[in-house]
Parts: sequence; C-alpha cells; structure tokens
Amino acid sequence: MKKTIITILTFTLISCNIKTDKKNKETTLSQKEQEVLVKIIDDNEKFKEISSDNLNQLLAEKEGDLSPKEVMMLFYPNKVETSEGNEKIELLEKVSNNGNVVVTLIHDNLLDDSVRGEKYIMELTKNNNKWTVLSIKKNWKCWDGRGHTDWGIEFCN
Repeated sequence: MKKTIITILTFTLISCNIKTDKKNKETTLSQKEQEVLVKIIDDNEKFKEISSDNLNQLLAEKEGDLSPKEVMMLFYPNKVETSEGNEKIELLEKVSNNGNVVVTLIHDNLLDDSVRGEKYIMELTKNNNKWTVLSIKKNWKCWDGRGHTDWGIEFCN
C-alpha cells in the first residue's frame, strides 16, 4: 500500500510540473525539470534518468557481438586504478520478465570526499543482433557525515 501511495504521489508531482506548448499543443519539460525527473522503483529508491541517445548511436555503428556488461562498460569506462580506499566496481546482469536485460553497475568506496558510491542501472533490448538501451538510471550515496548514506539523489555535502 505504501509503495502504491508513493508511486501515485510521484506521478502526481511530475504531472504538475508538465507544461503545455499552446501553439503545438505538445507536452514539454524544461531542461531543469528533465534533470530532476526521478522514478521510484519497487524498493522506493530514487534515480535520475540519463539520456541514452549517444550510446544508442554508438551501439548502432559498433561491429561485433557485445555482451550486456560490455555495453555498460562502453557507457561507464572507469576502472579501479588503485587498491587505496578499497574502491571497487561490481557488475550484475539479469534478464527481466519481459525479456530485456538489466545491468547494474555499482562503483563503491570512491576516492571522493563526499560521494561514497554511484549506482547505474541500464535496461537493454536486443533486435537484429544489436543492443538498444531503453533506459539508464543513476543514484548515489554519501560518506558518513556528508549526507544520505542510502542510495538516493539528494546532493552530498
């Protein structure tokens, strides 16, 4: 019940921010509104949406058969360069009920004074042996004393 209420509230708040272009009668969001547009998933985590247009263009031109994890690494090419601070990158892959592949990348123990970790969730579908990114979501957590220590989208201090 709590999830349902939060989801309805979120959609209501988002719909209140949508503006209508009177000339074209099209619904548009300002750039700032698009940047803060969030989705709430089953466990009530908030995410920022990230555009996948450039990545989809790159995938359309890419030769060879890539794995879903390799697609994520094209998007997020960062690597752990040192063992200082126990920094680590974890990649998880699963097939959802609708047949799409969901890849989760968690970069934890970042060498940053405020942001402790970043999480990216990418949903992919494959057509004609080519991957297409359906969505990319991002959230983060802060170090103790620097803000929220659970995954969210509020800025760290």
